[in-house]
Amino acid sequence: MAETLARELKGRLAGIDLMLVSPAARARQTARPFQARLDPGEIRVEPEIYHRGPTGILSLLVAVPARARTVVVVGHEPTISVLAHALHDTSDDLASEVSFGVPTATALLLDVPVEWSALQMRTAHLREMVIAPR
Repeated sequence: MAETLARELKGRLAGIDLMLVSPAARARQTARPFQARLDPGEIRVEPEIYHRGPTGILSLLVAVPARARTVVVVGHEPTISVLAHALHDTSDDLASEVSFGVPTATALLLDVPVEWSALQMRTAHLREMVIAPR
């Protein structure tokens, strides 16, 4: 499923500047097709993704250099959907759907119109949910 999702994302993302990956074996396994298909500029395995939940991921994101335009986080549910829902700037159908969690092999694409250092709750826009075809 990760391979299929990586193919789906290749058509939606121009490139990846940074990929943050949980140290869990399954997350690292999921990240491999992303590495091969999306060719990230930098890959970092970050324990905070596994151990500190949404606030841990947010602390990693606010420290991302301003030059990084596209960042991918490979993490776990429900952490990823909780963070995406909290960052989303509006209450809409997509926010409602994400608030219930997302299935395995799903990407949540957020537009971040602020500097990474200014990222906080309700400052990004959840643009799309991409579920790998089964």
